[in-house]
Amino acid sequence: MLEGCSGLFEVHQSVGHLKSLIFLNLKGCWRLKILPQSICEAKSLEILNISECSQLEKLPEHMGNMESFTELIADRINNEHFFASIEHLKYIRKLSLSGYNFNADAPLYTSWSSPISSSVLDWKALLPTCFTGWRLLRKLRLAYYGLSERATNSVDFGCLSSLEELNLSGNNFSSLPSGIDVLPKLGLLRVSYCSNLVSISELPSNLKFLDAIGCTSMEKVRLPVQSKNNENLSLYRSPNLTEIEGIGMEGLSNHGWIVSSDTASDLSNNYKKSFVEVLFLSLPHTNKDTIGIYYIYISV
Repeated sequence: MLEGCSGLFEVHQSVGHLKSLIFLNLKGCWRLKILPQSICEAKSLEILNISECSQLEKLPEHMGNMESFTELIADRINNEHFFASIEHLKYIRKLSLSGYNFNADAPLYTSWSSPISSSVLDWKALLPTCFTGWRLLRKLRLAYYGLSERATNSVDFGCLSSLEELNLSGNNFSSLPSGIDVLPKLGLLRVSYCSNLVSISELPSNLKFLDAIGCTSMEKVRLPVQSKNNENLSLYRSPNLTEIEGIGMEGLSNHGWIVSSDTASDLSNNYKKSFVEVLFLSLPHTNKDTIGIYYIYISV
């Protein structure tokens, strides 16, 4: 067990001889600077956790050719050379590059502890402008990563054609980064506690769940209409939300979203001006608050 080994400066070359090694956990080895090239010979390695390895300079060059290596957990690392070395992980399917959660109201499961200042981030250096090397990537987590408005101009998510889950919670942009709306397989999008996010205007048609809890600046959400299954939108703690708009209505009927919100009074008035019909159910809560659940069906 190497997790939390603060005295570890480098991993021994013999790691390449561990032919049955599937999961290597180096989380919290903050003095670690080098991974040996021999790690590429560990042909069964699937998962590498190097979270909090803040001094790690880069991944070995040939890790991108390891077909077995499909998951990298690298939270709380702010190193331009390191990010350049992960761009070529062409077999990666799950990638976590999350930062620090400064929001005390956010749930604990999204908390990490190494601050990344959005004022000093160079997005062309830290993330590829187009993720062409990650075509197999299915799950990407960039929560509390310091993504500012510049990200919408310098980063294009549209190349991630296999992406199914994207977590951008706790970032600083006011609109979604470009390319998200064209992701054909994206079913889950998390933007919770993005306090500067004002509107969500374009979403992919295959989306099944949108988590926008705690978006305190949110004013408008524009929903796509797709399958006959009820899709889910969570909008709790979004006090400025005044409009949810349905789109793609032509030729469709009985297509709906289940929207959970605690801003019932503002929303119900706005729906009268929108393209949706709303059935609002008021449920008692243990602290005498009200939980609003909206079943939104598109009118044709």
